[in-house]
This record gives sequence, structure tokens and C-alpha cells, in this order.
Amino acid sequence: MKKFEFIIPMLLMVISFIACHQGTHTIIVRQTNDVKIRIEYSGAIMLTDDRTGIQALSHNAYINYDKNGDQLYIADDPHGKIVYEVNGDKTNALDNHGKALLADAIKIIAKQQDRQ
Repeated sequence: MKKFEFIIPMLLMVISFIACHQGTHTIIVRQTNDVKIRIEYSGAIMLTDDRTGIQALSHNAYINYDKNGDQLYIADDPHGKIVYEVNGDKTNALDNHGKALLADAIKIIAKQQDRQ
């Protein structure tokens, strides 16, 4: 009986850990002579059918993209809506510069998803 008192709480902890950390955590760094790119993302990221946008993010998923200090952060808000942050400025809609950063990030994510 003592074994069950130990095993059951441990099993519940493992299940809750797995449930809270769905998806993968990936970091990609690329550097050439004048371009440094770092992308970090976690969780499930569902791309649009044409692979040019984000259809949905799993709860607590995020993308953090940096190209030569130009930063784009993407996550979901508590209501499941995708929100963006470009160089520290939060927004619900991207301007052309933000869209270009998003397109670059999606290309890298799509290639990585193809490998998996």
C-alpha cells in the first residue's frame, strides 16, 4: 500500500508535466557574414495551407524570431487570439515590416516541420 502512496502522486506529476508541455521546443541559429538569425519556438504551430501564415497556436505556444536585432514575438492571448510584438511594440495586426519578418520566420519553421 505504501508503494501506491508514492507511485500515484508521481504518476500524476508526470501526466500534468506532459499535458502542460505539448509540442516541441526548437532553437535554430544561422549566421553568415552579415546576417544573424535566431528563431526559438515552442508548442504546436499550425501553418496555413499555403504555408505563408499561422493558422493557430496551441495554448502557451510561441515564436521568438530575431534577424540582426530586428525582433518578432508571436504568442496567443488568454482568449486564444494570436498577438504579435515587433521590436517591443505589441500589436494585433502586422505592418509590412512585421509581415516580412513573419514570412522569414515561417519559411524556417516550415522547413523544420518538413524534417520532422
